[in-house]
Amino acid sequence: MPQGRELGDMNAAVWRRVTAAAVDFVTVPSVAAVIMVITGALENAEAWTGGFPWLRVFLLGVVGYLMVNGVLLWRHGQTLGKRLAKIKIVDHESEQVPALWKLIVLRAPFFPLMHVTLVGFWYLLVLDLFTGLRGDRRCIHDWVSGTKVVAADDEN
Repeated sequence: MPQGRELGDMNAAVWRRVTAAAVDFVTVPSVAAVIMVITGALENAEAWTGGFPWLRVFLLGVVGYLMVNGVLLWRHGQTLGKRLAKIKIVDHESEQVPALWKLIVLRAPFFPLMHVTLVGFWYLLVLDLFTGLRGDRRCIHDWVSGTKVVAADDEN
């Protein structure tokens, strides 16, 4: 570790971000699927009358995301995956945990990014990830929300 820098000031390693994303990639849709089954949101035929219910699936995904990650994001700037990978989201300027609205509203359009790769839009994820390979390791969604991902202190 470079002298004069605290662990919390260090940009998160790429492998930690990928690990965290993989955990979240599996966990959040699983919880959203359980919500869909419990509520019957996509089980009745009316849900499909206008084609695939993109908005409903997106909103249920956000609900699943908040159920899994809401408290962790609010208190520690972490998703479940980031918690397990020992990294966290901080404000780019102040290095404090960002406001919850910033983590949700500004980052929400990026929630489905990994999942759209499964239907042929793989280049969107690649563009976002390639920007994260630069020196400051900030992806497009970090730039939009004014955040960065750093190594988390052990006290979290």
